[in-house]
Amino acid sequence: MEGRASRPSNDKDAMSTGSDIPFYIIGLLSGAGVGYVDVRVEDLLLTAVLIACACMLLGFMRPQRAWRWVVLVPLFIPVGQVLAYKVAGQRITRMDLSETFVALIPAIAGAACGAVARNAIRRLWQEK
Repeated sequence: MEGRASRPSNDKDAMSTGSDIPFYIIGLLSGAGVGYVDVRVEDLLLTAVLIACACMLLGFMRPQRAWRWVVLVPLFIPVGQVLAYKVAGQRITRMDLSETFVALIPAIAGAACGAVARNAIRRLWQEK
């Protein structure tokens, strides 16, 4: 078709090429931000939704090896919690730190859903 925009013929998307360093920085900042929000708001459900959204976004942007977002984002939640303690004077309890392990569940779901969505969109839009 003449009026249709052409897609790259290679198997990788334009977003899949290049360095992963900016995505690791996004994961680090989102994990620390979720930890800060977790301590300030003290709502486990909000924390789970934010983790799932962050991992889903990262899994969508970089679907190859999506497990790294499952590790990276929850790993930096305690960093955000310590930041909330130092900056805002919020107290951190043992329960706040143990919630980090519970955060792995929505992180797994989010990263997997993001990677599956990206691969589904890639297959739907590939030329035949």
